[in-house]
Amino acid sequence: MGESARGAASGVLRWVWFPDLPKDWFPPGWFAFCMRTWASVVLALSVAFWLQIEAPASAGVTVMILAQPLRGQVLSKALYRMGGTLVGATVAIALVAAFGQDRVMMLGGAALWLGLCVVVGTLMRDFRAYGALLAGYTVAIVGVSCIDRPESVFTVAIFRVSAIMVGIASVAVVNDVFGSPSAWQALAVGLRRSADKVRRMTRDAVAGHGIPDDGACTALAGGIMSLTSQVSFARTELPDSALRTGGARSAMVALLDMMSCGRAIGGILREGEVRASVLARVRARYGDGTPFASAAEARAALIDLLAHDADAPPLTPPEAYLIERTLALLSYGRWVEDGIRTLEDGRAAPRPAQDVRIIRHQDPVLALLNGLRILTGFSVAAAICILSDLPASSAALVQVAIVLTLSITTFNTQAFGFGALIGVPLATACALVLNYHVLPLGTGMVFLAMTIAPIIFVTCLLLIHPRSFAIGFNFGVFFFVMLGLDNIHNYDPVQFIDRNVFYMLSAVIVFVSLVLLLPPSARRRRFRVAMAVALSLRRQFAGRGEVAGPALISRQYDRLIQARTWTGYLPDTLAARRVFGRIVALGDLIGALARARRHLRRATTIDAVADTARQALDALAVHDVPATVEQALRHATSLLAQSDALHPADRETVIGAVSGLFGASRLLERNARALRHYGLLPPGEGG
Repeated sequence: MGESARGAASGVLRWVWFPDLPKDWFPPGWFAFCMRTWASVVLALSVAFWLQIEAPASAGVTVMILAQPLRGQVLSKALYRMGGTLVGATVAIALVAAFGQDRVMMLGGAALWLGLCVVVGTLMRDFRAYGALLAGYTVAIVGVSCIDRPESVFTVAIFRVSAIMVGIASVAVVNDVFGSPSAWQALAVGLRRSADKVRRMTRDAVAGHGIPDDGACTALAGGIMSLTSQVSFARTELPDSALRTGGARSAMVALLDMMSCGRAIGGILREGEVRASVLARVRARYGDGTPFASAAEARAALIDLLAHDADAPPLTPPEAYLIERTLALLSYGRWVEDGIRTLEDGRAAPRPAQDVRIIRHQDPVLALLNGLRILTGFSVAAAICILSDLPASSAALVQVAIVLTLSITTFNTQAFGFGALIGVPLATACALVLNYHVLPLGTGMVFLAMTIAPIIFVTCLLLIHPRSFAIGFNFGVFFFVMLGLDNIHNYDPVQFIDRNVFYMLSAVIVFVSLVLLLPPSARRRRFRVAMAVALSLRRQFAGRGEVAGPALISRQYDRLIQARTWTGYLPDTLAARRVFGRIVALGDLIGALARARRHLRRATTIDAVADTARQALDALAVHDVPATVEQALRHATSLLAQSDALHPADRETVIGAVSGLFGASRLLERNARALRHYGLLPPGEGG
């Protein structure tokens, strides 16, 4: 075959297996993802039929629930699904054993267990939350489905666990054989991309070109914090996962610190308090933003920039602030590079990064509201089932429990409610067509595999896109439920209608529970974030707040991300933007006070400046803003003057304290009116 013929054949093959379709709906890797999911469903159903498992469709449902583009996502979700199933099945057996003859007590116990699992799942993230929720609705699948035949609960539990294990094993085998993309590689790419964006932002800040507004900066931080999910997925893929994921977390925290430095530099340059000669020296030392190679290089750079001629005026606190924040950028840049290289190279990295913890903001009120919403929705559905006195109604109750519980895994539960209202009827329509117009035309597993392929491909495409995820999830999962595949398939239309009418009813109940019953309020969620910021600030004012570190900065940025998310659901008004800006400003004040307190505590161990550092530390217990600002600037000036004669390592610590004091005083001054208006100052000496 000639070169042109081989090229044409290769082009046809690429088009057949990897169609070049519009990238908006068909992103890179979509076809491979669809093929892996389809192969996993076919393998799971084949094994379930071969083992004669009761309700073999559960194996297919398991695959559709586990469907994820990345290998680490699949493995992580599979592990938590296995653990949640075992816990839920155990609780279901216990409930049936205790209340097998009392339907009300049985359903009440299931409702309370669902609510508890939802509360726990809301407070957790990623697939840990999914495992907690699964432990809840497995009680409905195993226990509620046996409410009229309690003697069979153990058998149902065994078949349920078996079907899920078959589905999990099928997904794992297919992903290993066909080589699904690795989560840790996606994590490395995401970190590199985020690092490039942060470096561009900080270079612009140092150059005086300005920085993005609060919303854009928070969105950039959101991209960094979202990588925590990839970190949890990567744990299942890497043999030295503790070391590598520790490096990833270290890089993420360093990127957040770099963002804070860039925003601080942009702010001080806007105010024009730095002499041109000092600014030129800082920019010359910053250069193109190449990170320091070591801590010794960073210390030498600091001493060089602090030096001044005998006849020149001494440095001022704003200038020391600019110098410290700019050099901190280069130090954090080194931690970013070391962290990413630790993730990519493992033990081969030259300086493995220290393991750090990333803390997310928790909303216990939201957790309780979610638990109450699920408890109420399930109880209403249970009452309807009891009043109807129809055996098949328990199937609707099981589906209500499943979808209501899984809806908590999304930020926008209302969208999930609409997804159920749209996805379930679509699944019913497709199941109807296949059951009575396609499946009767053939037999065998090969024929079944071909008939379900279009459904799985459509489901995967819907799952890939965030806006259609809820529809795709309900469509893909409910399709196999509606179809009702069994070892001996039943084509009786009466049973099909009886079964699916209750499933449709469950979709309506889910919609009412998530959209109309206690609907989540973006305004109230944003208010709770603001309250969390206010409480943290009051603890800082009282001297009881935590010092700066990975936990504080990650939690603070997560709060801002959530505030921005909920603000996005509100009308875009000037008032909404001002509220968000105020939350950002108060969050920055928390960080500034915490950073000043950390450096001052270190400075108290240096004999030459210990007394001044203690006085400055006491002054940060804020009761009166003007007095605190005056004292902080006075102590900062005093520490700066005393630092000239210190050892370089001690001088570095003191300059950090000077920078912290100046940053805290400036933010206190800017927010003085808001602090008085919102009553955030502790009672005592004024305000």
